Amino acid sequence: MARNYVGRANLDRLPEAFPGGRDLTGFPPTLIVNSERDSLRASGEAFADELLAHGRPVEVSTEPATSHGHLNRPRRTAFHRTISTFSTWLSR
Repeated sequence: MARNYVGRANLDRLPEAFPGGRDLTGFPPTLIVNSERDSLRASGEAFADELLAHGRPVEVSTEPATSHGHLNRPRRTAFHRTISTFSTWLSR
């Protein structure tokens, strides 16, 4: 999955694409929105814990009754709730 995400030519950039598991001092304020029924939800929660352990500001929410990729479904209510969450967070 990681190789597919960064592409074969960019394997040396894996640490930048996946910042967890290293020193996160100086990482910017972060919003993490997880889907409730997503096999990657635990990774999002673990990353939030890492950020907190490094004293970084992080806000985590879980979009109920959604699966991975719910932002690819703009006609659904959950899409609009998550976009609203992003908008509100960015405006602060």
